[in-house]
Amino acid sequence: MIRNSPYILLVLAACIWGGNFVAGKALVTHIPPLTLAALRWSIAFVCLLPFFGKEGWRLGADFLRHWKMILFLSVTGVAGFNTLTYIAVQYTGSINASLMNSATPIMVVILTWLMIKERIAWSAIPGILVSMAGVLWIIGNGSLDALLSLSFNKGDLWMLLAIFCWSLYSVGMKRMAGMFPASPFLLVQVVVALLLLLPLSAIELIIDSPEMDWTPPLVLGVMYIGIFASIVAFLSWNRAIELIGPQRCAGFLNLIPLFSAIFATSFTGESIRLYHVIGAALILAGIYITNRKQANKA
Repeated sequence: MIRNSPYILLVLAACIWGGNFVAGKALVTHIPPLTLAALRWSIAFVCLLPFFGKEGWRLGADFLRHWKMILFLSVTGVAGFNTLTYIAVQYTGSINASLMNSATPIMVVILTWLMIKERIAWSAIPGILVSMAGVLWIIGNGSLDALLSLSFNKGDLWMLLAIFCWSLYSVGMKRMAGMFPASPFLLVQVVVALLLLLPLSAIELIIDSPEMDWTPPLVLGVMYIGIFASIVAFLSWNRAIELIGPQRCAGFLNLIPLFSAIFATSFTGESIRLYHVIGAALILAGIYITNRKQANKA
């Protein structure tokens, strides 16, 4: 039932990625970004291989026929987005990163139109804008002056590049939807991503020579992003795209800052304020408006 319920899958993915944002912000202070990304996907590879390695090997010839698209997905979504996000949070705050992330739905809609010639669903734009208004309200602490006073640095540019990569990945997954079973397809993307990340991680460790203290919280954090954020969330997101397409899925990305705020409140002792509640209501209203109109049209 869950596998065929796109909205449950999208909320689950957003919830996990909201936790990933908080965990990644903490982990990157102990583990360099390229190494963190390599560790994350190495764990995912170890978990996926025993269950889907045989099927992936059987589909090897089919994967080779689509190697360009698989390379594209591996670079943009698996290796690119998360690595760039980890780099970005080294230089920018979570408020600015969330602000940049709120542009993702609009970018997905535009790239879907440009890359696969899918007509822009103009009925989705009002709902997306309402959700973005909720995100901006939260990150501006309910103050327009605070929002206007935000400054941007190189971390924000890294985050913008990360969002661009994720938008490309979402559109690419739409083109490949239904061609391969989800789990072995993710496994082959992980393999290609690791072929890129592991050498870069080795170079990073040689240059930086960081001292990593593998405490239990650090290990648990890495396991979380390696299993839940890398496997469960990706499979949920990709399945939802297969069911309803990237344009209708895009608005759910605005739930990530909301879940990030909830997790940050739970684990850092911050309190939930009125502007959080108002922003969350706007985000949920925007998602409802977008998907109601699109579903009625379909």
